[in-house]
Amino acid sequence: MARWVTLQAFRRGWYQFWQDSRRVPQKVWRRWAGTLALGLGVCALTTLALTIGVETYADRGLQAWDARMLPLLADRLPLNFSRSITWESPGNLLGMLPVVGVFVGIMVVRSRPLLAATMLAAYGLQFALVWIGWGYWNRDRPDLIADGVAASGLHSFPSGHAVVAITVYGLLGYLWGRASRSWAERLVITLLTSGWIGLIISSRLELGAHWPSDVIVGVGVGVLWLLAVIVALKRVEEAL
Repeated sequence: MARWVTLQAFRRGWYQFWQDSRRVPQKVWRRWAGTLALGLGVCALTTLALTIGVETYADRGLQAWDARMLPLLADRLPLNFSRSITWESPGNLLGMLPVVGVFVGIMVVRSRPLLAATMLAAYGLQFALVWIGWGYWNRDRPDLIADGVAASGLHSFPSGHAVVAITVYGLLGYLWGRASRSWAERLVITLLTSGWIGLIISSRLELGAHWPSDVIVGVGVGVLWLLAVIVALKRVEEAL
């Protein structure tokens, strides 16, 4: 019964999204898609260049720097190991899907197809950027913290948690902030969003799931992709 209700709700939502999307001029959708494609291309080339660069310098002192810095950061970050297990959850697949799904569902109900599509594209396409690094360089996860018990068997570079957390929560924070006319509220939103993302990213270092350079590049790629998504959204809203 629950499965049938979920399926019907999905079909109804998809139909409404399709109808609302048809009311948006085709030139607006083309501008949106074109801007996203250009941004994705720039981000992809940047990710590839950073991956090549970090791999090249890994044997020239970078790996040794990572090995020195990871235990130091784990000792000085505000989280402990047990709390980090909780804080990394909002940035993994199971924790992120409900956030994206609820936002998209609300936008569909409110007849905001561009915002719904933007979130889906932002979330879905960030995987492609992470996979570029994973596909080019099979970097081993660190085993310096708790013998690597929290490090998965997937590739280490770049940090997927960093990219997806900045993309999704950064976009939510941006949309929330621009809806406010109070600079004080915008400041609070910026601090809350930055703190939330920072704790998620910090948890990966505290758990020893990534090298510091994995996280640094993940943050850079995430910020660049978020900017590309925001530019695409602003361009189509100006067209409307």
